[in-house]
Amino acid sequence: MENHSLALALFDFLPPLAFLTGAVFLVKMAFMCCGSPCGCMMMAGSFLVFLGGFMKAAWKLLYVTGMANISWMSEGQFILLSIGFLAICISVILMARKLRADPNAAVLLGIVPWKLPFLFLMILTSLGAEGILAYIAFRRNLRPAAAGFIVGVMGILAMGVFSSAEQSLAMQWIEEISNTVGQSGFMLGCILLHRDFKIRGCEVQPSKTAA
Repeated sequence: MENHSLALALFDFLPPLAFLTGAVFLVKMAFMCCGSPCGCMMMAGSFLVFLGGFMKAAWKLLYVTGMANISWMSEGQFILLSIGFLAICISVILMARKLRADPNAAVLLGIVPWKLPFLFLMILTSLGAEGILAYIAFRRNLRPAAAGFIVGVMGILAMGVFSSAEQSLAMQWIEEISNTVGQSGFMLGCILLHRDFKIRGCEVQPSKTAA
């Protein structure tokens, strides 16, 4: 347990809770603009992502306190997050098309040891979802919201880099802080974008600068 601590285990709950807060507003936007099928897909994907992060945090807490070492709670995170982010990415693409955006997204799976395809899919779809959300925010001239999603993207990229490093206690703290900052950016972007959707509606033409 030398690479884990109780404080780190408790801190590990912050990223999924921050994500869940942002996802609530994202689901509301999906229902508002795309109807029930898209909204339900967004809700299901968001729940899977939250569940994956929450289960990983719960496993770490149980492990650190010496209560249990239920490895599937940790290992299952890759599967839940990859499927969840795929559903979110598809829903965001549908939202963007509904808002007259023109995004293109591709999902590529590799045949490698079992964790890597899910990890790759998770990173690809989460980057795609947050990238499209940032694009929607820019089109609506919501720079703070776009900045939040960009912070989320940077958090995802940072987690990808840190995951290949030696998992010392200090490195895990860096990972969790980066993850928390990224998910907080996602949460901020979703809140601001949802507020704008409620005020101005779904289909808003991008602002044009004066000639």
